[in-house]
Amino acid sequence: MGLAGNKKPLWFDYFFLPRPMILIPVSTFFLLGAYHGQNTTENSIIIINLLYGILSFTALIGAVYIINQITDKETDLANNKLFLIPREIISVKAALIEAIILLTISFFSAILFLSKGFIIILLLSLLLGLAYSIEPIRFKKRPVLDVASNAVGNGILNTFAGWIATGCQITGWEILLPYPFAVASVHLMTTLADTEGDRKNNLKTSGVALGQREGVIISVILMSLAVITALIVNNKPALYATLLSLPFYSVPVLTKTAHLSQSRILFPAKTSTLIFSVVAGILFRFYLPCLSVIVLLTYLYYKFRFQITYPSLK
Repeated sequence: MGLAGNKKPLWFDYFFLPRPMILIPVSTFFLLGAYHGQNTTENSIIIINLLYGILSFTALIGAVYIINQITDKETDLANNKLFLIPREIISVKAALIEAIILLTISFFSAILFLSKGFIIILLLSLLLGLAYSIEPIRFKKRPVLDVASNAVGNGILNTFAGWIATGCQITGWEILLPYPFAVASVHLMTTLADTEGDRKNNLKTSGVALGQREGVIISVILMSLAVITALIVNNKPALYATLLSLPFYSVPVLTKTAHLSQSRILFPAKTSTLIFSVVAGILFRFYLPCLSVIVLLTYLYYKFRFQITYPSLK
């Protein structure tokens, strides 16, 4: 049942519609925020609150990703990715219903089990996610703002959500400063990989505006700033992750061809995401087994459903 085959949705298509693989960084930075909340305030983490927080925040971002896919239907088709909505395997109406269900789960669990501060973070994250995808604001088509909104959403709001979910007081928050630089670096690389389809659909992202070479250089600078900031604020998990990530940026930097392939551009973004996730998994031992299950299920799903190898570091 390949991509060109039966377009009728299967039940597990709806599970993969919110894109579990790119929800991994959401959980990763959420857990890093929780770790710093505990470590900075020297309080014990309430595990059940942490799990409710992950459920709530991940459900919200999953809904935001579905909305983004709806608004990006044409550009995703041009970039030959995220087949479910662009190829009408799942209808826009069905996708919207799933997004509403996820938002309901998110806010319901937050209202029942988490603090007012966490609910405020949820609301801000939802507003930012909608502003990123929906006209007339649509940060995604505005250079700099597209990268900045992701840095704020995944590098700041996400880590604060993890911190607040633990019940720890917000003090010493500057320890989180390396993360928005790292997120911005990774996101810029992903926009560079989609420049052809975005340009065809008149979507002026940072990747389109900068071009591949200039974009890669700025991405390296952003990750370097993450390293420097981690040193300044003495954030050891961020320092280890950014130092290990930085060498992989040499792959697109040292490539001498005029046009960089998607695989070369995405390689440092993928490896950086993996490294940060492993660091979070070392801090929270339950996390790596969960990641392994998600990666395996995603691999089997794309092999069975579309006959492609995903995820892959290539």
